[in-house]
Amino acid sequence: HFHRAVPSNSKSHASSIMSRASEALADIPPSTRCILALCLLTYAYQFLFDPPLHNFTMCPRNVLYMHEFYRVITSALFHGGLMHIGMNSMSTVAIGSMLEKKIGTLSMGITILWGIILTSVVYVLVAWLLHATFGYERMMLQHSLGFSGVIFQLSVLESNLAPDRTRSVFGLFQVSSRMYPWALLVVLQFIMPHISFLGHLSGILVGTMQYYGALDVLFPSETCLLECETWDRLGFLRIQPGYVNVPEAGWRREAPQNLQSAIFAAFGGIFVRIIFFCQTVKIIIFGRGAEANANVQLSELGAAWGSGDAGATEAGTGTIQGSVEDDEEWVGLPAAIQRSTEEM
Repeated sequence: HFHRAVPSNSKSHASSIMSRASEALADIPPSTRCILALCLLTYAYQFLFDPPLHNFTMCPRNVLYMHEFYRVITSALFHGGLMHIGMNSMSTVAIGSMLEKKIGTLSMGITILWGIILTSVVYVLVAWLLHATFGYERMMLQHSLGFSGVIFQLSVLESNLAPDRTRSVFGLFQVSSRMYPWALLVVLQFIMPHISFLGHLSGILVGTMQYYGALDVLFPSETCLLECETWDRLGFLRIQPGYVNVPEAGWRREAPQNLQSAIFAAFGGIFVRIIFFCQTVKIIIFGRGAEANANVQLSELGAAWGSGDAGATEAGTGTIQGSVEDDEEWVGLPAAIQRSTEEM
């Protein structure tokens, strides 16, 4: 009897796991589920056949001068390893599901398709501009791959459409929802210096342009999408688990004329935060130093804490010129400090 019970329990446990897995997949909207499956199938191909990755990466020089335009697509679908595909898959499910429920399945599918193309195009364009303007050739020769550029594009849209005003960046600090993708860009680059900064930045720029309507010419209007949903040809899509209808009122976006100010504000915010971060690291490593403490007024405190000679303290500099000796005539705290102590 014992040997018969084990297979029964094992089958029950396996069926329970399969049931939970199917429920979890059903909770993922169709467009997000499709791109996730495509990335996983691509990685399965990598795992089984081990193709040379440098043939599928994004390399601006190869795209522009060797006309290997297929890299625009393959660079987003191929990944560098198990951890790479794992992290991107989790991010795609989390961000993609939230965004698709806001803008609809059809809008999400079109956004992802254009995102794959446009993030690569912006990547190549920025690399070429750096080379043509400043002679900086490194970006033209650099190889990168992964879906994270599109993830950053989706993150820009999702964070701008989110109702919450602030978000936490890894529990380190709070930023506004609109600044969240930009903060992630900088923090991730500090944590993992070898990831593609330009790839992530390209995704943020594409997402920002889409949100501010600069790419509207590439996307069908909400009226067109609502009409497409009535087509019999798309009937199979509407019956998929988790399908999200296109919102009739559309999804809120900013006016195109605000795009330039938004990008400048984002870059300015990032620049300020980098300066603050560098200053903090400098203080942690080297300390503030005597000059940095010049704003601390110790003249009044010097006389109070044992120096009977008022000239022993250089007024306004916060530095005590002589050794501090005990004073038998000490009369207590200065009036200002005594008042503040009593109020506590």
